[in-house]
Order: sequence, then C-alpha cells, then structure tokens
Amino acid sequence: MSRWLEYKEGILCAEGVPFPELAEKFGTPCYVYSAFQIRENVKAFRQAFSRLPLKLCYAVKANPNGAILKLLAREGLGAEVVSGGELLRALQAGFPARKVVFTGVGKSQEELATALKQHIGAIVVESEEELGALLEVARGLGEVARVAFRYNPDLEPATHAHLATGKAGSKFGLDGRGMERALVQTANSPWIDLVGFHVHLGSQLRAPGLYLEAAARLVHWMERGKALGHNPRFIDLGGGFAIPYEDEEPPFPLAALGERLAEGWPEETELLLEPGRALVGPAGVLLTRVLYRKTVHGHLFVVVDAGMTELLRPALYGAVHRIVPVLARPGPKVKVSVVGPICENADYLGREVHLPQVQRGDLLAVLDVGAYGASMASQYNSRPRAPEVLLLDGVAWLVRRREPLGALWEEEVVPAPLGRCGPQTP
Repeated sequence: MSRWLEYKEGILCAEGVPFPELAEKFGTPCYVYSAFQIRENVKAFRQAFSRLPLKLCYAVKANPNGAILKLLAREGLGAEVVSGGELLRALQAGFPARKVVFTGVGKSQEELATALKQHIGAIVVESEEELGALLEVARGLGEVARVAFRYNPDLEPATHAHLATGKAGSKFGLDGRGMERALVQTANSPWIDLVGFHVHLGSQLRAPGLYLEAAARLVHWMERGKALGHNPRFIDLGGGFAIPYEDEEPPFPLAALGERLAEGWPEETELLLEPGRALVGPAGVLLTRVLYRKTVHGHLFVVVDAGMTELLRPALYGAVHRIVPVLARPGPKVKVSVVGPICENADYLGREVHLPQVQRGDLLAVLDVGAYGASMASQYNSRPRAPEVLLLDGVAWLVRRREPLGALWEEEVVPAPLGRCGPQTP
C-alpha cells in the first residue's frame, strides 16, 4: 500500500484518519485523496529528472477536481489539457497560462480561439487540417499561435490496446510525411511560432526504452525544424508512466529514464512531461460498503455500494485494483468477486479477490483510484455521483459534494404536449 495508508489497531487509516470516521461523515461510496502522497509523487519526478531542465504539466484528465488542481498549481506544475473545459478549469485553479499545453485530436475552432486569447504555452497540433483551422483562427484574431507538432512514431508499447496512442492505427499525431509537410507549410508563417515537438506513446507504460527512442526521433524533427528556420525550444515526451496496481508489479524506473535522457539531451532544450496517473493514482481510494453476500453455482460474490459508475477501469480495460478490508479481521482468506449494484455483468471491482470473511456493513477500500476514477464516473442507472474528500495535513475536506438526486434530471426539458413531469396520481 501507499505510504499514506496504514492499519492502526486493526483499522485502516488515511493520513492517520480512520476510514470508518470518513464513512460516517461523508457516506459511501466516497473517493478519498491524500495531498501528502500527491506531493511525494511530484518530488519523485523532480528528483529523477534533476539533471534536466524539466517542466511538469499535470494531465488534468486523470483527475480534474479543483482542489487537486489548486494543490498542483501551488506546487509549481503546469497543466496538460484536452478540451476547452479542462483549459478553463486549469486557469481557474491558478495554473499560469504560459504553463498550459493543449493536446487532443478534436479541438474546435472555439476552443482554439480561447487558447489563443489566453496566450497558453502551446497548442499541440495533431493533423494538417487542424493546422489549417488554427492558422485561420490566428489570422482572424491577429494572434501568433505557439504550437507544438505531435508525432506518431509507430512504437508498439506493451499495454492494453485501448491505451496505446503512439502506434500505427492510432488516431493521434502526425506521421513522418505529415510532420514534414507541416514544417514546410509553417516555415515562413507570421502566425505560427513552433515552440516544440510532442509525443505520447500510451498509458501504463513500463519500458524506459520506448521513451528514449521517442526522444531520439523528436530530436531529429527538432533539427529538421531548425534547418527550415523554426525555433523549437522543448521536447514533450507526454506521460503514461505506469503505477503498480498489483503487489508484484514494479514501479516505473523514473530515475533510470532521467539518467539516460540526461546523457545526450540537446542543449537549450526544455523537457516537458505530462504525468497524470503517476501523480494522483496512488493517492486515491474508493471507500465502499458491503451490501450483501451471495453464492451462485459455487461462486462467491460480495455486493458493494460502488460499481462501474464509480470505477469504470475494471469493466473497460480489465484493470486490476487491490481491494482491502478496512477492518483487519484474523482468519483465513477466501476467494470472492467484488461486484457493484449496476445492471451489467461487467460490473466488477475485482474478480477472484482474496479477502477475509466479510459481513454486511463492512467497509472495503479499493486502492489506487486517484486517477480515472471520479473523472470517468457516470450517472448510469440513474445513480448520483459520489463525493470526493481530500486529506490535507491530516484534516479531511469535502472537495466535491455528493450529487443530489435532482441533478439526474434537472437539465432535461420535457416538451409541453407531453405534460408536466412529477408524481402522477392514480
């Protein structure tokens, strides 16, 4: 388990606060985050890449909660955003515009205009048509666009197919021919300032060699850009650094990657990294309560009040998260499947998990859900979204309220001919 979690007198605690107290105060299901662990993860990145001119840009999509964004902005990070909504979230949280990088394949012209008006650090161009749209918007506004070109190097990472973003067949980035045409097209443009080159290989990556190969290829494109008269200043290697979701998994060797990159890093070139999961993933727990136990054809199930609406990753990717009891009971463990209340057979939080005997009302902690937990939550089955709590210096702060039932339908509009909504009298 992460350092912020420990058992005291048989009860699991978060930064010293017993989870039963959090359940009593905030209810279940509930996300619980640790500011301490987030700061420790930031320190680990800075130490690993201390020999390089590093800029960390937090991947907002991992967890866009405003309190977490504010925490990371105060730690001096930049932000990587993928939508106009994330851009405005980042700016409202206090990230300096010059430290914001806007990626994504489908930016609208309105989003491009907002980014230009805010004078953000870089708009990452992912297609030739997007480049044309950006030029049009920049000319119309009279603004010079600071851009980076995203390269798709066709590197095959060892990860889930849905998480590989830098290979052939992926929608992301420009291939070699597209890069060349984009560089030539913008070489003499008064509306484009090519500030860097970008790559993102995928998520849950474990091999430093992939990053080294990607860096070498971006150095090539940087040299090509300079030969055409551009003035690129950074190389952005994206994120995707794996975290250990299971006990036997090793963490990503950040220090080894930092040392290898530093050996031949080009002079006067900033290194940008976009960690998301690696910063906030280990700093989050989904707290859930056991509703029922049942056995079906010899299979043991523990039904809890959280499900794929709170944590989609197991259903979407087959992801594995450690699940531990809040109350450490002695005795042998049994193999059970921890499932939620959603009407989908894929609604698993854990398959064949070894747990001690649990009872109705017991609390369970699903670990490492600080990333892509709340950010991917939904109202499926008309379930209000769960609250979020941040532990800050040992104090539990509610940083997102539990969604009220009325929020499920308050934005819906019923046509007048269908009549008024509300309870109907028989």
